[in-house]
Amino acid sequence: MSQSAPGPRDIRPRVIGALRLREVQLVLTLMVALVLVALSVVSRDVWDHPWPWIVAIGMAAATPLALAAPSAGAQMRVLVPALDLLALTALIADPQAPRIVALLAVMPAFWLGVTVRSRGIGIVAIASAVLLVVMALRIPHSTGVTLTANVVGVVIVPLALVATAWFAASYARTIERQQLALLHREREMQAIAKQRAADAGLLDAIFETARVGLLLLDADGSVLRVNSTLKGHQALAGDGFDTMLDGARFLELDTRRDLPPAEVPFLRAARGEAFDNVVCWVARPGHEMFAVTMSSRPLMIDGEFRGSIASVDDVTVYMRMLEDRDDFVALVSHELRTPLTSIAGFLELALDEELPDSLRSWLSIVQRNADRLRALVEDLLIVGEMSRGEVHLQARPTDLRALAEEAVATLDHRARRRGVTLRLLDGPRVQLEADARRITQVIENLVSNGIKYTREHGIVDVHVELVGTDAVVRVVDDGPGVPADEAARVFERFYRSSEARASGVQGAGLGLWICRMIVHAHGGTLDFTSERGTGSAASFRLPGAA
Repeated sequence: MSQSAPGPRDIRPRVIGALRLREVQLVLTLMVALVLVALSVVSRDVWDHPWPWIVAIGMAAATPLALAAPSAGAQMRVLVPALDLLALTALIADPQAPRIVALLAVMPAFWLGVTVRSRGIGIVAIASAVLLVVMALRIPHSTGVTLTANVVGVVIVPLALVATAWFAASYARTIERQQLALLHREREMQAIAKQRAADAGLLDAIFETARVGLLLLDADGSVLRVNSTLKGHQALAGDGFDTMLDGARFLELDTRRDLPPAEVPFLRAARGEAFDNVVCWVARPGHEMFAVTMSSRPLMIDGEFRGSIASVDDVTVYMRMLEDRDDFVALVSHELRTPLTSIAGFLELALDEELPDSLRSWLSIVQRNADRLRALVEDLLIVGEMSRGEVHLQARPTDLRALAEEAVATLDHRARRRGVTLRLLDGPRVQLEADARRITQVIENLVSNGIKYTREHGIVDVHVELVGTDAVVRVVDDGPGVPADEAARVFERFYRSSEARASGVQGAGLGLWICRMIVHAHGGTLDFTSERGTGSAASFRLPGAA
């Protein structure tokens, strides 16, 4: 059960205890006793008057009450200083007592101000008035310096006592406010600490029960913590954090080539990059190759990078299923190629014969669809080969511009059929080592896509450029373009944009993926940019050009 913050009444005993009022009373009693002894030495008949006896009795009664005051009620804490004031007033009333004894009243005045605040100031004011009257009665019997001392004392002593009580009350209020502020802050800190402990417990529970592996890195990229899922992975974990993934190689998903260090997801996470669902193969000595998908987010506290947290999920089973699917597709495609070749051959023979126009038209339709199906089967076979990393290149000196000229000449009739203007723009001759057949396939695929997806009577421009030591081929159309989120996925296998699906243009979504595999096998890169309403630009870059 939560406890409410203490109020002033809860804090006041703490202030009194801090002032050690029992010790103050004992000191006051000792001082009064010394005064009485001094008076007895100076004037042996001092005890013939009632005043010393009143003082002795009052202090004797007040001191035991003061010793019990911390455990007694507020009334006792008022009664003790009131008795002190009464006793000191009686002492000052003694004609033989010096006026300086009035200074002893400062102690009980201070006590009342601290203990009961405004009421204490009132009690002190009453006692000061009594002292003023008692001291004023001496003025008519005084002369010379004694007269001056009595007159000044009548003014100074009451005012000093009231001021002392007022200062004590103000001081106590200030202490209370400070104590309240400290108590509130302490409670807030306790609440924050409790909430942090609860949050930490919740995070620990989430961290340890997550189905995927979780990895916590510090700002230097060192592993601070891994969850039980990651620790239980034989190929990922090691004897300790420092040995995790020792000797591991990170490979591209499709080509199985080593990833550049800048693209290794674990290194990207250590640098504080944010990314999602990066998939790669991991080859580690002594273990079978496995596939992981990884996401990472930097930990920012007050705008300062403090580390990263990454999720690592083993997707080897899923990737093996995809490989099995590709193998099945390749097997079926291989089995289909022979009968399709036979069908295409016999169709050509049949079309060479004298046939009725209606039959020739039907056979032409069959031939077009057979050719389309044969092209699809060839693409599927290429996909199967490339999925297994079997991209075999026959590199030789190649004129890239000559390949572009052949591709444009080959596809010009298709462009004219759609009313599209296909142009190869002026540029330099670019020589490089490459597989001419494969690069021609890439250029024809990019140009073919430009023709298919641009608007009717549009323009498709082909650029061949030399940028430093890189050869660049760029195909630009002025079609409708595709959204940015879809443009980032055009090189995925079997992916077709919503515009392509809506347009009814035939395709399986394999052409650009095949292009990417061929270009990557040459050590190059592909790029695709598009803007809605202004067209698209597909390009590839190959190194080692001259």
